Amino acid sequence: MTQIAKNTVCLWYDKDAEEAARFYASVFPDTSVNAVHKAPADLPSGKRAMS
Repeated sequence: MTQIAKNTVCLWYDKDAEEAARFYASVFPDTSVNAVHKAPADLPSGKRAMS
């Protein structure tokens, strides 16, 4: 029996994170972006991304 590996990848970007994640997912078959979590507040390295 062949078992398909299920991986969870976390990508952290200062800008364009969602676009980068969707591109990453488009490169690999059977890969998808299932959730997007945005910073809830300002971070030590800068301000929270507004969208």
